[in-house]
Amino acid sequence: MAMGADQYHRWDELAASALEWWADAGVDVLTDDAPRDWLARPNRAAVASAAATPAPGAAGPDDYASFWDWRLGPDAPERNWGNPILPPEGPRDADLLILLDQPGDESLIDGVEGAMFDRILASIGRSRGDALVAALAMARPPADTISPEALPPLAAAAGRLLALAPAKTVLIVGHTTSRALLAADGAPVPRALHGINQAGRELQALAIAHPRFMMKHPRVKREAWRCLQSLLGGQA
Repeated sequence: MAMGADQYHRWDELAASALEWWADAGVDVLTDDAPRDWLARPNRAAVASAAATPAPGAAGPDDYASFWDWRLGPDAPERNWGNPILPPEGPRDADLLILLDQPGDESLIDGVEGAMFDRILASIGRSRGDALVAALAMARPPADTISPEALPPLAAAAGRLLALAPAKTVLIVGHTTSRALLAADGAPVPRALHGINQAGRELQALAIAHPRFMMKHPRVKREAWRCLQSLLGGQA
């Protein structure tokens, strides 16, 4: 054992990190008859293409109220995950829609991550009380990671939400959410305010890293703030 080294490790964090690596590597079964290149990079473009062409009805109803009945009901994409599907937070007719990647332990975002999230909103003069907060996955996924095969229907549902919600601006939080909604090429966040088209409807979109990532990589906070300034009319 090295003298002076920090030997403390959180087994749950290490396990979650390992599981996320394997999910990104393409592991979806315990055994496989066909050989697989475990070190090959996942085909993000293929995932995005699948999300862009979902099965009929996979994205949910065309009516906003009916959409939420479906999104929180027994036919939602997360229905078999074994975790509760959580409702969105804030007014559903808000002018700002915030999309996270997945819920926390008890709500869409809580604990120290939730506290940082609230400070981020306060820095631009907003709060959970005047924005609609939803998530790509409205239930916590197995192993705390959205698997590649689960992503297309979730992305399709989120795209339908962007097309139906009254919001004029969407704040996309987290790399998984950004990849699912903004980039077939897996472009990283943060990304400054720009226009996106959903079913013929133009929205202003902004992507930043998730607070959990910011806590591990503090330098990202400054990049996120530069992007958030575009919501205040500043320079991104």
